[in-house]
Amino acid sequence: MNNILILVIEDEQALRENISEIVAHYGFQIICASTGEAGLEMAFQFKPDIILCDIMLPGMDGYEVYARVKQSSELLSTAFIFLTAKSTRTDIRAGMNMGADDYLTKPFTKEELVNSIQARVEKLGRMCKDQFKIDVLTEPAFEKVADLTKTERKVLYNISKGFTTPQIAQKLFVSKKTIENHRVNISRKLDLSGPNSLINFALRLKAKHVNLLLRQESLSAHTSN
Repeated sequence: MNNILILVIEDEQALRENISEIVAHYGFQIICASTGEAGLEMAFQFKPDIILCDIMLPGMDGYEVYARVKQSSELLSTAFIFLTAKSTRTDIRAGMNMGADDYLTKPFTKEELVNSIQARVEKLGRMCKDQFKIDVLTEPAFEKVADLTKTERKVLYNISKGFTTPQIAQKLFVSKKTIENHRVNISRKLDLSGPNSLINFALRLKAKHVNLLLRQESLSAHTSN
């Protein structure tokens, strides 16, 4: 467990310290922040496996922290647990509808905290195994990226940055149909199949930093814009 990093974002010092002691006791690594802004900065810097975040924070609240975290491709696998004194069904539903992994209502017991964390750890373990299988299957495609045309590499780079087909078309000054054709050709050349296979591959490409070639290809287009 000592390789699991947990970020606690909580403005109440006593509770923050109490959570830290419990988490550390069970062998997890722990870092803390007292504001949403500081917590978000630490999340981007240290890329924790799990974030425990209070909703009612000064300045940036927990909902905004969650939204910003999930906008980052580097934090997509980070589990997010909301902490709050609110306990109405509406409040709980609001947090879970956003996609949070769990929701702990204060005051919560040590067992509730540990059980929630442990459930996330087990899920992360399963995700790592699944991702290993995906990497094995997509590894041959990484080697074929260099075989794409210059324009295809630009399209793939923009997909990895999260841009949609209309957005890419606008950036490259071509029609949406042209970008759709490029996407089909890229998938064919990389032997990718499935409705989301190209997007998933582009994200894996970005995560593995294999897209340095793509980034270089996009510099001229970015400068011209």
